[in-house]
Amino acid sequence: MKLRNRLVVIFLLLFLAVPVNADTKVEVVAVLDYYADMWNQGDVDALLGYYHQDFVNITDNGIVQRDQLIDDIGEIAQSGEKRSKLVFSEIEVRTLGEGNAVAYGISNLQFDDGSSISNWFTTIYVKTPFGWKAVLTRN
Repeated sequence: MKLRNRLVVIFLLLFLAVPVNADTKVEVVAVLDYYADMWNQGDVDALLGYYHQDFVNITDNGIVQRDQLIDDIGEIAQSGEKRSKLVFSEIEVRTLGEGNAVAYGISNLQFDDGSSISNWFTTIYVKTPFGWKAVLTRN
């Protein structure tokens, strides 16, 4: 009887854990979709909410802190030049314990002349009272 009760408890725990992971994936993908929408609209103020205050972007040229990245995005938006369209694809999301997740996939900037820039990205997120916030991106 004890073994049966233990198996029932284990089954319930496994069953209940699946929606949490599914919800995390749905929520993080929604955050990326929102980011792409705001990028495509040129809404720099809305993009601020995507980044955690401790955010860093790691590139081949080094580390870019949140404030510098926001300034760079703002300059692009204010330049008046035609902007690219941002599209994310092949997104995978994994939980990293309670309140943390990692997403990776392809980001693609598509330009009006038909050219594009694609690269793989990896972003680590932390769940805050205000939703999932990006803490670190490597692209």
